[in-house]
Amino acid sequence: MARYHITEAATWRPWVTPRLSRDRAVHRWYLFAHSFTGDLVHALVDEWGLDERDRILDPFVGAGTTLLGARERGVPAVGYDLSPLAAFVSNTKIARLSRTCLESRWRVLQGFLKQRRSDTMSRSYPAVVRRALSGGRLEAFDAVAACIRELDCASFERDFFQLALISIIPRFSDAVADGGWLRWSSDRGEAATVGEVFRERIEMMLSDLHEEIIESGNGWRARMADARVLPDSDDTYTAVISSPPYPNRHDYTRVFGIELMFGFLDWDGNRALRHQSFHSHPEARPRRPEADDYSAPEALERSIDHIADARIQRMLRGYFLDMHLCLREIRRVCRRGAKIALVVGNARYDGRPIVVDEFVAELGESTGLACLEVRTVRWRGNSAQQMGRYGRRASRESVVMFKKQ
Repeated sequence: MARYHITEAATWRPWVTPRLSRDRAVHRWYLFAHSFTGDLVHALVDEWGLDERDRILDPFVGAGTTLLGARERGVPAVGYDLSPLAAFVSNTKIARLSRTCLESRWRVLQGFLKQRRSDTMSRSYPAVVRRALSGGRLEAFDAVAACIRELDCASFERDFFQLALISIIPRFSDAVADGGWLRWSSDRGEAATVGEVFRERIEMMLSDLHEEIIESGNGWRARMADARVLPDSDDTYTAVISSPPYPNRHDYTRVFGIELMFGFLDWDGNRALRHQSFHSHPEARPRRPEADDYSAPEALERSIDHIADARIQRMLRGYFLDMHLCLREIRRVCRRGAKIALVVGNARYDGRPIVVDEFVAELGESTGLACLEVRTVRWRGNSAQQMGRYGRRASRESVVMFKKQ
C-alpha cells in the first residue's frame, strides 16, 4: 500500500461526534448518532478560505450539518442522500423560517389539537410501527400529524412541525436504536404525554429562531440522490465536506426505521432503501454503475481473506467498491483545485485492522485525486465482542484530505 502523510489533529476530536451539536441552535433539532459538528465545517471553510463565490458538496447529507455549517459561514452548499428522512431534516434546518410566523401557526395548530380525537387513524402504518408505538401512542402521533397537514401555510412551515413530531418518536418507541440495530423495550413514554413532549419540542425549536426570516437565497438545499451517481454537471463544486457511512454493519434503515415508516416510506420502500444503501452493512445489495476502472487495494484483499464471515467479506468488498464510485463522482463534479475532506473510521474484524482511511486515500488517488494528508482526529475502541476475543485495540477516526489537480 502507498504511504500517506498521516498527521494528528487532537483539537478536532470533539468535532467528529455529535455531542457538541446537542446544545447548538438548529443543529440540535435532529441528530444522527454518527456525525460531525458545524465546528468541523467552519474550520475547513476557514482553512480553505472559502466564501460566497464557492460551492460545497456533501454527497451524504445526513442531518444537514455541512449545509447548516456552510450557511453559517455564508458559503453555498448542496447535499444529497438516499434517505428521504435525511433530505427532509436537512431542508427543514436550512429553510427560511420566521419565529413570528411560526408562533402564529403554532397557536392555530394548538387549537386543532384540542379538537382532534385520537381514537381513529388518518392512514395505515406498517406492522413494525404499530408494534413500536402500541398502547395508543401511534394514535396520538397520527392525530398530531393529521393536524399538521390541516395547517394552511407554506409546506416548509408544516415541515417544521413535522420534524418536531418525528424527532420525539424515540422517546416513545419500543424499538430502541442500539448500535446499528434495534432492540425491543417496554418502558417508553405513555400515550397521554405525547402532546406535552411535542409542545416542549416546539418551544425549544422556536427559541432557536430569529423573529424574522433570515434571507438565505437559494444557495443551500438537499435532494435525494445516490453518491455513486451524482446528478450534477462536471466541474460544479469547489469543495467537498462529508462523512460516508462507516463499514461498521450499522443499518440506518433499521436504526431510523420507525421514523422512516411513520413519515416517508412503507415497508417495501424501506426494504428497497436498505438494499440500495451504501454497502456499509451486510444486507445492502445495491445496483451500481459500471466500475471497469476499479481495482481493490492489495492490502485490503489480504485483510479480507483473514476474515471468517463471508457476509462481512462481501460487505467490505462492496464498501470499497462503493467508495471508489463515490470518489470517481466527486472528482468528476469538482473543479480543478477543489479541496475535499472525508471523515472516515477504521474498523476491525476477527482481530484484523481495516485501515479505511489509507484505503480511501489510495482509492482517491487511483481516480486522479491527490491525497494531501490523512488527519487523525480520534481513536476509538473496538466493540465489546472484539475486545473480549482480541483485547482492546483502538482504531483511527480520520479526515482524509484530497485536492483535485
